[in-house]
Amino acid sequence: MKIGMLLPTVHPWELNEMTLAAAEAAACDSLWTVDHLLGCFHPEIWAERRDTRNMPDPDAYFDPFVVSGVLGQRTSLALGVAVTDSARRRAADVARTALTLQHLCEGGFNLGIGCGEAQNLLPYGYDFERPVARCEQFLRELRTLLDEGRMPDGGVGRLAIPPETAAGRARIWVAGHGPRMLRLTGQYGDGWLPAWGMAPEEYGLRRLEVARHAAAAGRPAPMSGLVAITVIGESRQRIRELYEVEPEGKLAALAASAERWRAHGLEHPDGPTSRGMTDIIPHSLEADALRELAPQIPSELLEEGQFSGNVEELFERFAAFAREGLEHLVIANVTGTVGGQEEAQARAPDFVELVKRLAEL
Repeated sequence: MKIGMLLPTVHPWELNEMTLAAAEAAACDSLWTVDHLLGCFHPEIWAERRDTRNMPDPDAYFDPFVVSGVLGQRTSLALGVAVTDSARRRAADVARTALTLQHLCEGGFNLGIGCGEAQNLLPYGYDFERPVARCEQFLRELRTLLDEGRMPDGGVGRLAIPPETAAGRARIWVAGHGPRMLRLTGQYGDGWLPAWGMAPEEYGLRRLEVARHAAAAGRPAPMSGLVAITVIGESRQRIRELYEVEPEGKLAALAASAERWRAHGLEHPDGPTSRGMTDIIPHSLEADALRELAPQIPSELLEEGQFSGNVEELFERFAAFAREGLEHLVIANVTGTVGGQEEAQARAPDFVELVKRLAEL
């Protein structure tokens, strides 16, 4: 199994340099930036956390493509973005960026594409209507531009940057989850990069669906990836105990859908039809209501969207996905979300050990 590491992609810059050093020390295969304008935490609640020294503002996101260009000159690891959306820029502009980064990054560039999320679009005046239809048009144009250097309409629109470098070609990874996006992943993607919680068996079924659509389009099956929000600790039970002491960390469960909240006897604060991460804008919710809600969130709901435990527990969970076809795991190491910097530093050797063991799968 190949292992990637998600960069914070936030101010201060030193956080990203530290993550690069950690990824190289652990012998990871790739680094991935985050493309956000707003973060996933309400800023009032973040400011109340006991340890925000290293990341004072959760909305201070850098441009992911600029970060990739800078760090791609400093490492032989492949760089990527997990993921940008098909709403803010047209395919030709994004394709030019990807081709540029393929030439700038020694290890090559992985371009993750998704439909987008409300928090990065609506507050800034971007349209979020019919996102899958827009994404289909975008991927069709992107695929042709990267493969053939031209637009698919047969007109004069073209890109003349050589598509291939010593590291190969820029690769398209699609963040497909629902049926239509799984179809588009198979038709246009070089890789599949889901990021929301699912059981290993469900992952395996979706992977087969992607492969089926790829075969129907006469394309090889995309590489199967997964972005995994991960908390490393003494044990899964100990991490649960830390969340009880610092319950505001459990608000990460806002990324789960209203359907999942109802299964645990709770109403999603974003409403009964919320799709979770797709729809939620945490900044628009009342901070006092979130403070009151946080202690009520069960660990089981939170753990549906993140992986937590010690090295052995995490290895067993990821191994189950490997048995279902996972080939490239991208770890978003958020250790320290509870427990602060002391916990993050104490678990740094555990991350190295986890990557070492996973690489053997």
